[in-house]
Amino acid sequence: MPKTLARPASAMLLKMAAFISIGLATTTVAADTEFIDTIPIDLAKVLLSGAGTTMEVGIYSDVPDDFPAFTLPDGAMVLGSVDQGHNQQVILVSDGDGQQQREALIDSLEQGGFLLLRPMGAAMPQTGFVSANPQIPSVPAQLCHDMQGLVYLRQHSDADRTFINMTAIPENSRGGYSCANMAAQAANRGSPAFLSASTGLHSLHSSMPRLILPEEAATQSPRMPAFVSGSSDQVESKINFAIAWSLPEVYDFFAGQLADQDWLPDGQITGNRVALSAWTREENNQLLLGTLRLVSSEDEGYEAVFEVSVLD
Repeated sequence: MPKTLARPASAMLLKMAAFISIGLATTTVAADTEFIDTIPIDLAKVLLSGAGTTMEVGIYSDVPDDFPAFTLPDGAMVLGSVDQGHNQQVILVSDGDGQQQREALIDSLEQGGFLLLRPMGAAMPQTGFVSANPQIPSVPAQLCHDMQGLVYLRQHSDADRTFINMTAIPENSRGGYSCANMAAQAANRGSPAFLSASTGLHSLHSSMPRLILPEEAATQSPRMPAFVSGSSDQVESKINFAIAWSLPEVYDFFAGQLADQDWLPDGQITGNRVALSAWTREENNQLLLGTLRLVSSEDEGYEAVFEVSVLD
């Protein structure tokens, strides 16, 4: 009897295994299959609203009816727009860098009663080692209207075209502040007194010379000045770069810039791998000491450091 039962049981197990294998094979999900031209509207709405939310999202091929009025600039076209309830976004596309279209949009909104606010975030002075061709990130333009709210303009370039994102936020987002009050606050954030107190503009950071790298130099940080660190009585800038120049050539390149900025040489030594020099400069009734250090490697790499401190 046990042998008679074993055969059907074995056969059943084989059938179950085959069924499971077929089921697994038929439920395999493909990965990394990109949408080429269009995506399902339901998927787009879920992605924009967030899964599990009840937000109603509208996606349009043109501009929402209640979006703040503006004149479409020459050379730009509407790619589409979205209404997420708490904000509306209109996406424009233009050839080139889009700068003329951006300025035309700002002018159009100002003619409609919007007030252009000072750019968000105070711009830090670019001192220390700086790329010869810095890629400065686009700063959003912020415009305010007491009745229509805020409009932000952001842009980014992709190959030979530029996308401009116009985001409109309802007027109740200002927290009770008028546009005039917001403009006054933005102006105060950019005042010399505010910068001096918050960023140390008039400290040794501002005494650091601006040292532009050679155009042929390759560096990993082209977007902003090299790292600057220090304290109230000492600050330094440091960067690593690569260039097919000899150590004396690199030294002469930076020494010329220091002399042009009224730094006086006070001793220099150049070896096979290291160049050191001291520089002085009078500023604000203080004598500053600057130290330039260049260290070369065997693969055309350089480490450059300039340090500023108060001598007396």
